[in-house]
Amino acid sequence: MFLTITDAAHERIKKAESSNQGNLAIYYESKVGCECGNTGIFTLQLQNTPNPDMDGEIETSLGKLPIQKWSLSYLDQQMTLDYKPAKNTLELKGESGMLNPNVIITDQEGQQLL
Repeated sequence: MFLTITDAAHERIKKAESSNQGNLAIYYESKVGCECGNTGIFTLQLQNTPNPDMDGEIETSLGKLPIQKWSLSYLDQQMTLDYKPAKNTLELKGESGMLNPNVIITDQEGQQLL
């Protein structure tokens, strides 16, 4: 499994990191929508304290990033995270298509940073 983070997406991430401390992680927020099926979304999270839920890793073009191991089943083997300036969004795409058209960057408490 590999996530390519484009240069444009990396610049967007660095913008969030410039004003917020923490280590970048890929976080699956599953507390959205109803309690049936796959209703969660992937986000990027800047974590400033250890999170025991982050028990896995994913290889990326920025190095290994922490992730919840159980959430890996919702991802494709090859993915790309790209920034779309026209929409001001980060998009996560995989072999199966769009995984999240608006990946937000949050702090560890889930507050959106950008």
